[in-house]
Amino acid sequence: MALLAERTELQLEAVRSLVEAPGPWTSVYLGLADRDPQGLPADRSARWHGLATALLDDGAAPDVIAFLGGAVRAEPPGPAVLAAFAADDGPVRLFRVPRLPEPDSSCSGPLPRVLPLLGWLQDHPPHVLVVTDRTGADLETFTHGVYRRRTVVGPDDEIERNAPGGWAQGRYQHRAEDSWQHNAGQVAEAVSAEVRESGARLVVIAGDIRAVQLLEEQAPPWVRKETTWRHITGGRSADGSQRTRPERVEDVVQEFVDEEVAALLGRFEEERAPGGIGVEGVPQTLDALARGQVAALLLVPGALEGRTAWFGPDPSHVRADGDQLPPPDWGPALRAPLADVAVRAALGSRGQVWLVPDGLPGSPAEGIGAFCRFR
Repeated sequence: MALLAERTELQLEAVRSLVEAPGPWTSVYLGLADRDPQGLPADRSARWHGLATALLDDGAAPDVIAFLGGAVRAEPPGPAVLAAFAADDGPVRLFRVPRLPEPDSSCSGPLPRVLPLLGWLQDHPPHVLVVTDRTGADLETFTHGVYRRRTVVGPDDEIERNAPGGWAQGRYQHRAEDSWQHNAGQVAEAVSAEVRESGARLVVIAGDIRAVQLLEEQAPPWVRKETTWRHITGGRSADGSQRTRPERVEDVVQEFVDEEVAALLGRFEEERAPGGIGVEGVPQTLDALARGQVAALLLVPGALEGRTAWFGPDPSHVRADGDQLPPPDWGPALRAPLADVAVRAALGSRGQVWLVPDGLPGSPAEGIGAFCRFR
């Protein structure tokens, strides 16, 4: 079997194409940093040898393991994780993911292990960073792990309001205010374009107080309605804030994600009441998935550890693992981890997937639930 590598940008459609393709699958996650969190040398070869040995014991094909070993050795070092997925038929999919909580793992089975990819996408939503002053702004748009940078230069350069006293003072001040307004309008147009193109739900803004105020006033209503705006300190000039800005943006993004999950669980609490569109528990949720009703799947991965489910060729072919076997008209039926089966079914019917940390109030019973499209 001749294997080919296909490097893929990490986005939801790429994950969906993985779970929809036939297996069996070999899934590998390997950290690429030169040093571990304690600062000690991270021996990539030794770590890969451990994963490869486990894969061989798990029944993965030797030629697949050998090919993945070549991909592991060829990947340049850096603060990232190589995620590789190989099926018996089709190219080996490679993703370079910036950081994961548990970078080294591997498994072989009928479905790919994509939960870490979905978790990373959830924790790193598209967002726009705007650092503005009265002359323009620097923009950074984050999408699928890639930053796109651009600088906006306002059309007007009359930015000083410090003019000599006398009869012309008011005219100078008015001209400066007009310039600030025009420049803020140019920045607002650029921010709107970045939000539209990236699908960002969050705008993080820093800079001159007056420029920030004018930008917020001139941002189109649809942008303010569809995105959350958060502020951090610092400006465009060399004021020392640049060194800590990435960490502060990361904190704001994490707060935003945590609030989204909390709001989701709050809505789920309401919708799982009688007459609502929420379902919870393994039988009820898998039944909704089998009927293609699920608009958004909620999973608590820790609560589903060790549980399996049946699945068939079609994404709607799902059934809880128990005494009742899958129907014969499914054709071939296989067992796989319940979370992987549910994710495949949800993505296959164009549903969303949300991963819920362990122990959050309002989490679905048995670690699985869903918002249905209809009752």
